[in-house]
Amino acid sequence: MRGMINPSTPSVGMTDAGLNAILRAAEQNLREVVAGAAVLQDWPARQLSVLRNTYPAWEIDRAEDPSGLMWWTAELRQTFTFEIAAAGVIKTVRESDAIALASTLAWQSALLHNARSA
Repeated sequence: MRGMINPSTPSVGMTDAGLNAILRAAEQNLREVVAGAAVLQDWPARQLSVLRNTYPAWEIDRAEDPSGLMWWTAELRQTFTFEIAAAGVIKTVRESDAIALASTLAWQSALLHNARSA
């Protein structure tokens, strides 16, 4: 195989410096793969971070209900007025997954913007 080093056969012309350079590059690649895997393992935490950064007007969290189901929740941070309620904004939103919560918050944020503009 081209570009692959077989440790069982001696490398013609391979110096210690060359071998060390290959090992350093492989180690860096391995570190990047391990770091990427660690990020993917905590996917809900990443989703939560993205939601919080995307919708700062809402206090967003994940919570388990008494039956053991996990819910994604968002509560409007600002004072809930009659005008906001009349615009269709809901003070507290609860969805079963992050994507559904993002969709709901996009709609709720549009309603909130319309209420502020009126």
